[in-house]
Amino acid sequence: MLGTTRPNSAAPADPPPAGPFDRIRPRAFVAIAVAVASNVGSLGAARGQSWTTEPGLAGALLLLVAPAALLFLLPRRPALATALSVVATITFLLLGYPWGPVFLGPVAVLVGVMLSGDARRARLIAWSGAGLLAGGVAASAVLLAPRIERSLVDQPVNPHGNWGRGPGSYGPAWGGWDGSWFLTPGALIAGAAWLTVVLLIASAARDRITRRVAARAAARETAAERERTAVASERLRIARELHDVLAHSLSAINVQAGVGLHLLERNPGQAREALSNIRDTSKEALAEVRTVLGIVREGTSPPAPGPLPDAGVAIGAPVGPGSEGGRPTGWGDAAPLAPTWDLTGLRQLADQARAEGLDVAVDLAPDVRDLPDHVAGVVHRVVQESLTNVRRHAPSARRVTLRVTRGDGVEVVVADDGVVSGGPIEPGYGLLGMRERVEGAGGTLTAGPRGDGTGWEVRARLPAPLVEPVETRSQVSTGSTGAPATPSETPETGETA
Repeated sequence: MLGTTRPNSAAPADPPPAGPFDRIRPRAFVAIAVAVASNVGSLGAARGQSWTTEPGLAGALLLLVAPAALLFLLPRRPALATALSVVATITFLLLGYPWGPVFLGPVAVLVGVMLSGDARRARLIAWSGAGLLAGGVAASAVLLAPRIERSLVDQPVNPHGNWGRGPGSYGPAWGGWDGSWFLTPGALIAGAAWLTVVLLIASAARDRITRRVAARAAARETAAERERTAVASERLRIARELHDVLAHSLSAINVQAGVGLHLLERNPGQAREALSNIRDTSKEALAEVRTVLGIVREGTSPPAPGPLPDAGVAIGAPVGPGSEGGRPTGWGDAAPLAPTWDLTGLRQLADQARAEGLDVAVDLAPDVRDLPDHVAGVVHRVVQESLTNVRRHAPSARRVTLRVTRGDGVEVVVADDGVVSGGPIEPGYGLLGMRERVEGAGGTLTAGPRGDGTGWEVRARLPAPLVEPVETRSQVSTGSTGAPATPSETPETGETA
């Protein structure tokens, strides 16, 4: 029967941003930290760099350009954010403000650009911005060199000497402790190399983030595809169950209704019997539909059989352990999730076909009672659908042979003697459903005209390893009267109506 697990229909979560700097929170944290560090650091650096000017309001505003660009322009306008931060930094240097902490802003923007937005575009903008920054810093060093020379010539003697110069020397102390070493060629090259390493690390981190995001996206797509497949499979199972239940019952009802209408005036007794068969068949169909729908409802058990409101009789289904006299006592202790397929079920199908005028010969191997449950269910549905097709598509058929045998597996054969039309064979939903069930259980199914041209034959072969019978399965199921089956009711080879 139907599976009891319903696929989760919740929509998958939205994919995460491409990079960490696409989110506002990390950008805000970094922007505030850079703004505070660059302003406070520049005030301290101005005291150690005698050739610079302490930044005032204008310098503070220039130092806020890069954090503001990082916060408000990334990741929507990364090129503009990069350009503004580089221009503000070069302007800050050319105005004679201290070197050092000012580079925190543009470096943070370049790293942020590398970690946000499209990877290829981010790399292009970040490396272009790094080149502009390096070129601007080098140009600023050249332009500021005369000013630094004049500032350092008038400095008093340093008795301990400066880097590269002996004690007691005067004049410009390039590379001295006053911060002028920022402008030496070696320092500029080291700074460019440091910036390159930082961006390479950021690029590697971006690659790792990109792979992680791609893996998560692939996992979400796989989960979504698995969910779609599960939903489609669930729908197919529901449709197949309802088709098997309703097609069989409605076909029988249609035949019995035709008989009843034909005999209503000439033989009221037989017409009443046909109406009684219609009632019984409809009750069985309702019971099976309730079973299917109960299983669909989040895997809960269906309600136990209850009285029909218009007839006052119990629905013709097995009374569950949680019912009293055929009346429901609740959902929890109702009928089992799936019916028990056994020999009685196959015999009942044959009896229904006989009641509709078919001569059904039943040949059941004695050991078919030991079939695994899932195989027994497939056998039951194959027989049910085959008999339904005989009634619907072979009105000239008078005799049907039903044979179930055991060997390495189990073989089911349902053959009729109806006239086969010479037109093309177009399989309907019933035949497709049978094939899906059989193949799903690892078997094969063939259906078509018999070799001698005397009717139609459905043959299914299923793997069915022998299982050790237990007491509940080695006995034929209890009949409708509630009495256990007698030895005369056990399967016999060659049973014929």
